[in-house]
Amino acid sequence: MRLRVKGRCARWVLGALLIVVSQPLFATAVARAQEQERPDVMRALELENNGKYKEAAVLFRAAIRVAPSPNSVLGLERVYAELGMTDSLLAPLDTVISQHPRESVYRTIQLRTLQTLRRDERQRDAFEQWVRAVPRDATPYREYARLLIQLGRAGAADSIVMRGRTALGSLPDLEYENAQLRAAMGQWQPSAQAWRRALPAAPHLAIAAAYSLSPAPPALRDSIRAALASLPADPGSRRALAELALGWSNPQEAWSFLAALRPDTAVATMWEDFGDRAFTGELWSMAHDAFIAALKVRWTAPLATRAATAALRAGAPAEVAALVPLAYWGADSLSAAREFLSLNVAALVALGRATEADNLVAGYDRLLVPAQRMRLAQVLATAWVRAGDLPRARAALRAAGPEAESGEAAGWLALFDGQLNAARSLLRTVREPSADLALAMGIVARARGDTAPELGTAFLTLARGDSGKASAAFVVAAAQHPEVAPALLLVAARLRAAAPDAAIPIWARIVAEHPAAPE
Repeated sequence: MRLRVKGRCARWVLGALLIVVSQPLFATAVARAQEQERPDVMRALELENNGKYKEAAVLFRAAIRVAPSPNSVLGLERVYAELGMTDSLLAPLDTVISQHPRESVYRTIQLRTLQTLRRDERQRDAFEQWVRAVPRDATPYREYARLLIQLGRAGAADSIVMRGRTALGSLPDLEYENAQLRAAMGQWQPSAQAWRRALPAAPHLAIAAAYSLSPAPPALRDSIRAALASLPADPGSRRALAELALGWSNPQEAWSFLAALRPDTAVATMWEDFGDRAFTGELWSMAHDAFIAALKVRWTAPLATRAATAALRAGAPAEVAALVPLAYWGADSLSAAREFLSLNVAALVALGRATEADNLVAGYDRLLVPAQRMRLAQVLATAWVRAGDLPRARAALRAAGPEAESGEAAGWLALFDGQLNAARSLLRTVREPSADLALAMGIVARARGDTAPELGTAFLTLARGDSGKASAAFVVAAAQHPEVAPALLLVAARLRAAAPDAAIPIWARIVAEHPAAPE
């Protein structure tokens, strides 16, 4: 006994998916055929593109009478649909099919047209005639089953697929339809198994596989993963697994499925695509891993740039110099400045090597355009701010111009000066948060008042790298700002972690004075 499809929505989705999957392949074949098409058909296509459907129909009909081709018949199908004359397509189709009974394009158009006209019995007769014309071909079963799935008639489609298996002796050419049907009927594990058999030879169907399997109940997902993950790993099945994992909110698992593939150029493209998606989703570590894997297969400057950017944002700035070495450009200093300089400077800043970053920018200064010079000056200002060198930070901001007054460096300077309102508004707009910024914003957002010189002194001392003095400064600030005292004392205690005798009294104070605080 066969199960019924669960819900009209599922039927609609599957039908739409069949169209989405088949159209790109069909369009490619048509485009290839157009390159060799006759002038009269090309003229008809031009009229169709210009919305002159009646004139195009006349030319398409004439071309079909002389020498039918897939383009001319497809064109007539389209323009008749626009004119509301789909029923007029049946007569020329009958003539063309009588002349070319084994041509699958004409037979498929006939089935589709009869479906549009809701002539089910005649559609079934057309299918039977096609089967008799090509008794050992899976195409009639495949095309008819797809149309039935579009209509939501999964049971009827299932009988056609099973009949095809009986007639042909196996299901290899019908695995795609079989997989879709099992999913439509809620048979998730058989569907996954059918997809596993279909995908090695048709990796382009991976997204369709994931789309059809994604509604599976959580309790059955492990069995679906197991079916698709069976060895040997192939790109189609692993891509489907990755898409499912992403849809089921497990991006790390998605990457693990793709990472298991044997490297080649096609797999490298898949890795790069995954890296781009992870990058867009700000999953920096995964984007970094995917880009690095792709780089090992083929190195390109744009890919290396994305890998270096991901490394920087994932907290691995030490990798940047190796990924985008300025020496790669050799004597071409202009390309080095344009392509790789900014990343190398940002990496040095992240590593706390402000002087090296400053010297690097100075070495390329003559090659910089004004906009790039301004951006690098802002980065350097941030570096000097983080180092607590306020004179150099202010000099860099002046060099960057008025726009830099609304950037991260200006926000830190405002905080160091104790200007809380300015610090809040400026630091809130920073697009690339860091641990230091998160700490500052967590405290500044809760601190009351417009000015807080003790708080500014504490953060400035911390930036200058003197943990002992910074700890003492945060203790002083806690006395002035009881609303954030637990957080300030927590920072002070952590800064004294290497000196337990100094840290324990601060921890004790948090417990005694702020027992209800989350700290």
